[in-house]
Amino acid sequence: MHAPYPPSSTATDFPPLPPGWRFGPALVLGIAALAVHLAGINQTLFSTLNTACAALAPASVWAALTLCASGLGALAFLAPTLKTRPRWLSAGLLMSLPLWGAIEIAKAAFDTLRPAGVLPLDSFHQVGVKLYLHAFPSGHSCTAFLVAALLVLGWPTPAKRLQVALIALPWAGLVALSRIAVGAHWPVDVLGGAALGWLAGGLGLDITARWRFWEAQGRRPIAALVMGASLALLFIDLGYPEARLFQIALASWGIGGAASALGQDLRKTR
Repeated sequence: MHAPYPPSSTATDFPPLPPGWRFGPALVLGIAALAVHLAGINQTLFSTLNTACAALAPASVWAALTLCASGLGALAFLAPTLKTRPRWLSAGLLMSLPLWGAIEIAKAAFDTLRPAGVLPLDSFHQVGVKLYLHAFPSGHSCTAFLVAALLVLGWPTPAKRLQVALIALPWAGLVALSRIAVGAHWPVDVLGGAALGWLAGGLGLDITARWRFWEAQGRRPIAALVMGASLALLFIDLGYPEARLFQIALASWGIGGAASALGQDLRKTR
């Protein structure tokens, strides 16, 4: 009988995550958020970054980056990893519900207005759907850094972790920055959400190193879920018409990744 996954994904025990990598980025992000808040430059920094982003790239680019960190978008983005690293998506899914709950509780507790609820709409660049309430923390930024943490901390070759980080962290940073570029969040929201997402990624990897529900037949329902999410991405309006073509491409990417994982499972069980 064939093993359901490549040996590299199941045959070895996962070493403990190094504390520096596990907590370092979150600590830096958290300190940055606190510094911006205490310095009283949150609004000024938002205006500067929002203006700079508008000059740097068109609205469609920032809208596309934002879509990568929507719930459906993140599932589609990671779909191709199901074939060889199902633990990544499994850890992300495991943390999704408690993370969503924590974000919603924080949003209600802090109850801060977003830029559109504070500033005149003609004073900054607004892209896509207009949001007014529950600014802190940024859920999209949280998702982006959750994905980055899964890739960096869960990379199978620890010696290459730095190389992976040099790609994953700038990508997550750009996605988080897109929330300022589209006018949806303040810098403190983005930094706080990013710190939370990184910590959640490490916790998800910790749990899945011990509770390996994603092994054996566990990948098939996850692939089916990702397939459904990617199909939904074709039809659901996420509020960013500027990136509609990218949304379709991202959905197709997710459908292809999920289908490939399901096809691999079917071949191995014959």
